[in-house]
Amino acid sequence: MLKKLRHIAIMVDDFEKAVNQFKGFGLDCSEIKEDKRIDLLAGFLSIGGTSIEILHHTKPDTGDDHISSIVRGQKGAVNHLCFEVDDLDASIREFEKNGAKMIEGCPRPGAHGRIAFFYPETTAGVLIELCEL
Repeated sequence: MLKKLRHIAIMVDDFEKAVNQFKGFGLDCSEIKEDKRIDLLAGFLSIGGTSIEILHHTKPDTGDDHISSIVRGQKGAVNHLCFEVDDLDASIREFEKNGAKMIEGCPRPGAHGRIAFFYPETTAGVLIELCEL
């Protein structure tokens, strides 16, 4: 079901500082996307077959988007792991069959393809995103 680790996401307070620091470590920022719906900046720094996604919310949480509120609430150095899948619907069924609970509002369009997030308390404490390109 899982093809590969697509990205590891890190939530930061200062987007430009974090991107520049990772550039200093030798990673190039291949893409920056902005999602004005949820006031989110995302920078993708490629390494090998995966990337590091730098996330920064440009405004405080309004509580209007349930998924955004869950993602914002996931504290720590690593925000979430994203796995690429061939068939998102089949992968969701497999995850749910194994006790994972999908966050309301998923699946939905993401920065790259369709995505689904699962509540961390149902996935060993890790916020997991599945992505179908």
